[in-house]
Amino acid sequence: MRLMQVLVLLGSIALLSAASLAQTGWKELSRRFERAFEGLVAQVEQAPEVSRPQVGLFVPAEPGPQSAGALPSKWVALPAESAPARLVLLVHGLDEPGDIWCDLAPALVEAGHAVARFEYPNDQPVQASGALLIDSLRQARQAGVVQISIVAHSMGGLVSFDAMTRQDGYAGDVGGGADLPRIVRLIAVGTPWKGSPWAGLRAITEVREQVQRWYMNESWDVRPLLQFRSDGLGEAGEDLAEKSELIETLNKRDVPESLALTLVAGRLARSEPEDLSWIEESTLLRRLLGPERVSELVVELREAASQLGDGVVPLESALARSGTDQVVLDANHRGLIRRTPVDFASRAEKDAAPPAIAVIIERLGKTEADSLRTGGDRTTP
Repeated sequence: MRLMQVLVLLGSIALLSAASLAQTGWKELSRRFERAFEGLVAQVEQAPEVSRPQVGLFVPAEPGPQSAGALPSKWVALPAESAPARLVLLVHGLDEPGDIWCDLAPALVEAGHAVARFEYPNDQPVQASGALLIDSLRQARQAGVVQISIVAHSMGGLVSFDAMTRQDGYAGDVGGGADLPRIVRLIAVGTPWKGSPWAGLRAITEVREQVQRWYMNESWDVRPLLQFRSDGLGEAGEDLAEKSELIETLNKRDVPESLALTLVAGRLARSEPEDLSWIEESTLLRRLLGPERVSELVVELREAASQLGDGVVPLESALARSGTDQVVLDANHRGLIRRTPVDFASRAEKDAAPPAIAVIIERLGKTEADSLRTGGDRTTP
């Protein structure tokens, strides 16, 4: 009954991401979700299997910021030829429901950048995703893309770094050539270079991803809730555990010499602990998970959220690559680049501008200026 567990476990947190519910209290959202839950589960369990998630590079369907701000389903595949010579590639992280780039992508287009997004089954092993990224970059080179700057959120930074340093990919030489485009910069936003304590609680983020995909689906089709069946078996969450084999492997690899690496980390300052009593009081969670597991869950959530950082990735982990360009901002994990009314560990201002967007645009501008000055051979932070 993994579907039942995935949908139930903190399902009301997922709905907190919806802007229309921004001002609703946690407990009321929990009650709403519970009222609707049993009928929803019945629909989902009767639904047929769904196809695998999107894989590859996608670009806005139309020119202009408005199209760039659309959800992934509105983007189209990168053309097989006559693609832009230079791209800013957006690589999302674990259990991403699809809206993480809805503020950044339009801002990049307004700043004069051509953007693309890499979509992949984000629950599978990180290195499997890195291999898919290499395949997509080869296709991009064939389509005419010569130079790429990558902006990656969370686990997307690890996926990107794996592609740049794996032997069957760039093998540490991001200069590109006839087979692969040159990668001049990686801006890693909230990337857990040393893992995250939230990795052990990844069912929470799986809930947010699948329920929010359903919530954002204009047809209200329940089949997106079945995406967990085809986006991996949770290996990515295991990869993100502190001291995992993947984390140790990637940290043994050097940053490519010609790559400009910027680390953007979030830092929260909470005046009081989050009220999680609504979880303990949830009759649905207690019935399906059992009172003991619900109590354990609350303890785990409080412990994970207490670590200094953006509420998901500790500050030490997000800044673990020494000797690089580092920026620390006051924001939560998604709030760094997305206007989000509520995230797991904090309540952000609904209309606050995501603070990392200005930093990203400024760094990309320096990359472009340096690339033009040197002919694209080398960039520096």
